Amino acid sequence: MPCLAEREFCTGCGACAMACPKQAIVYRDDEEGFPTPYINDEKCIECGLCNKVCPAIELPETNRIQAAYAAQIKDPDALKNSTSGGVFTALAREIFRRGGVVYGCVWDENYRAVVRKAENENELLPMRGSKYVWSWSGDTFPEIKQYLETGRTVMFTGMPCQTAGLKKYLRKDYENLYLAVFFCGGAPSPFAFREYLKTITKTVPLDQLDFKLRDKEKYGVGVHISYNSEHGRVHQSYVRNPYFFSYHTKVFHRPCCYHCQYRYEQRVEDITIGDYWGVEKYHPEFDIRAGVSAMLVNTQKGAELLEAVKKDLVLSETAAADIAVGNNLTLGDKRVEFHAPKFRAAFFAALKSKGWKAAERKYLYNKVRLKLWLKLKLPAKYVKTIKRVKKMIMG
Repeated sequence: MPCLAEREFCTGCGACAMACPKQAIVYRDDEEGFPTPYINDEKCIECGLCNKVCPAIELPETNRIQAAYAAQIKDPDALKNSTSGGVFTALAREIFRRGGVVYGCVWDENYRAVVRKAENENELLPMRGSKYVWSWSGDTFPEIKQYLETGRTVMFTGMPCQTAGLKKYLRKDYENLYLAVFFCGGAPSPFAFREYLKTITKTVPLDQLDFKLRDKEKYGVGVHISYNSEHGRVHQSYVRNPYFFSYHTKVFHRPCCYHCQYRYEQRVEDITIGDYWGVEKYHPEFDIRAGVSAMLVNTQKGAELLEAVKKDLVLSETAAADIAVGNNLTLGDKRVEFHAPKFRAAFFAALKSKGWKAAERKYLYNKVRLKLWLKLKLPAKYVKTIKRVKKMIMG
């Protein structure tokens, strides 16, 4: 009987279930709300295909970073509605010009993050913007394979582990497939996200919430959440918003995220895109407040695709090392492991038994969050005064 990847390493990419010829693998939520594969012994024919396509058991072939860029789309509307510099939109438009299909993450009607396809600009719009929650690939891999076999151009954009799953599922390279991965800081529990949403939808239904992570509307590019409430539009920093703060402190990431295999310079994708944090130090020529994308080109196909969209971008060559400083990217041979908070299991237990507010009160109102919140809220002179008083008291 085949053994699926251990829970600690499984990414939930779905490749095993989509590859199974007997539909013997089903996904069920585990105790933390992460969809996890299970084998139906009665249906399994022990072909072992699930193990062959699993990226957690064996990584797909990887590529080395060839070039790095700071980039910003020239279209002001696309830039305004993108999380950072709008590179994703520029790449997607080129795929559409070739008559192709783009896959990316959207919110469904229940604010679940799912991978969907887009064949035109209107269908692309929901894919813009960050989601910051684990997303479900559904049955997209067989559909993608069918498009590729018929000669249609496809761009798949997703988490690096999802992309690795697709690459293993396909089991061969396709010239008409472009893989674009975003810098990923981890995949939070869908269950935790749903519990958080319950706290802000008591008076505003989901279909009117207009929930946005990394909203530029009020403060420009940054780490802000916005949503509609009965009192109007709410804007919160990542410190003020408990869900976003939990994400940044890695409270409820999928277990595999704490020892992610995809944060290194060996890349599974053609192009890597994300925010260029700290770009003002290296490229002040950009409109920083509007958002600037970091971009890694890892294959010849990636270079060819970038060449096709250069006319749509403001582009400056940069150093991968400068991009790595603010992103989930480690260069060289060093291997990094994040450590889950000691209270992680207790947080999930409280979340399951008492709900978000109780778990938040007990585990998220900590000294770190208070210190950051004061730093944001108080003028610099008061922060300095507090530090001086504390130093006098503590000696």
